[in-house]
Amino acid sequence: MKKLTMKEVQLGALEILKKINEICKEQHLTYCLAYGTLIGAIRHKGFIPWDDDIDIMMPRNDYNRFVQYFIDHKEELKPFEILNKDTNKNYPFMISRISDSRYMLDVDNEEPYGIGLFVDVYPLDGAGNTVEEYTKRKNRSSRYASLCFLSTRKTIKRENTASFFKYLLKFPAFCLAKFLGRDFFMRKLDRIEKGCDYENSKYIGCMIWASDDGVRGIFPKEWFDEMIDVEFEGGVFKAPKEFDKILAHGYGKYMELPPENKRIAHHYYDAYLK
Repeated sequence: MKKLTMKEVQLGALEILKKINEICKEQHLTYCLAYGTLIGAIRHKGFIPWDDDIDIMMPRNDYNRFVQYFIDHKEELKPFEILNKDTNKNYPFMISRISDSRYMLDVDNEEPYGIGLFVDVYPLDGAGNTVEEYTKRKNRSSRYASLCFLSTRKTIKRENTASFFKYLLKFPAFCLAKFLGRDFFMRKLDRIEKGCDYENSKYIGCMIWASDDGVRGIFPKEWFDEMIDVEFEGGVFKAPKEFDKILAHGYGKYMELPPENKRIAHHYYDAYLK
């Protein structure tokens, strides 16, 4: 099998994003670029040069319809497929991924479950109407998400853990997570999601899978009221009109490049063309 370069990984993921964009237009579904992908669109008009994946967000109702569309049209959408905890019994995350099955990933510290090049799809749920309410809900969600992630790792590794103190805490947390198992934490996160009310919440965020970003992943819902077109790698995709508020909230001075030692990919895998 041919090992892919970073550029080939980016271009392969871009093809998945194009398909997602096409489906969302046809089905009148709302989505937007998110996290590092949104920074890349605004700062670089494409990928952050060292970024190795694509992230999008969708309001919960649109997300559910999007997931169902992929399930209902499974055969005609090949080689693109949806992977989540309901479609793949070995899948280790609460969010969904759209994967291209023409590729294969060899992921460090993770049992294989058939993932190819992918786009992460994050559902946006209601986070409450006060800072106190969303902080309490998000802290509980983050603990379960972190333990759920650890429960699917082969062994303890530092990976993206910046603090040495947090790294030390990984050891007892890893033992607890392995003892209780992935499904235990997924059930906990499912209950949190079912208790979220998108329509009647002032704040929204991915309440089921954001284990390391504190409350910077919680936003006033009005910031996502209107979407605009932005350029990304020569194509046109959707972004919130209030992208500046969203990115400043999450990343501070996002238009400034990070120090050179921080310009690294945040996933640990090798990608191959089958």
